[in-house]
Amino acid sequence: MAKESVTLERRAKPVGPPTKRIIEEAPVIRRVEGARLTELASELAKRPLVPVPAAVMELTARTPWVAHGNVDVYRPGRWDTSSNLIFMDTIRQVGPSVGEWDGSVAYVEFKPPSAGTYLIVVHFTGYQTTAYLNGPWGQNTAYTAAVTDSGVVLGLWTAGKGEFTLHFTVPNNEYGLGYIESIQAFAFA
Repeated sequence: MAKESVTLERRAKPVGPPTKRIIEEAPVIRRVEGARLTELASELAKRPLVPVPAAVMELTARTPWVAHGNVDVYRPGRWDTSSNLIFMDTIRQVGPSVGEWDGSVAYVEFKPPSAGTYLIVVHFTGYQTTAYLNGPWGQNTAYTAAVTDSGVVLGLWTAGKGEFTLHFTVPNNEYGLGYIESIQAFAFA
């Protein structure tokens, strides 16, 4: 029996930056505002609330720190100032222990200008994505079925200076992306 010879072709590894730019459109997120935001906040508080019209803190990809707070992201999928979005890899369990995970987490510091109650608002989207907002109030979640949906997750802040976190998941421990459009804080009158 004659032995067949196999020839392997070895291709050269590309050197330097990519020669082609890949452009993919970022999702457009419409903010939940005005009466609908007040309605959601009142449902969360289980009492009527009237927020002050202007945010006392607004954080975005282009303005990650302001006088009353800042956002840091552990392993962002992408920090896109062109679209003013923070791309967040979803949290996935990668090992048998609770601490064995991979993904992005946003750490937000909030320094309220005065004592009182504040509404924390995160505008986001993602495909079959759940947003988890964790803070002194506990954990609140919101869901978007499609990237064309505009989501909002809320928290009620009554503490002094402190931090809260934000992360995303998709079903079945799969890989996915969540997109943060903005993180805002509104004072209540």
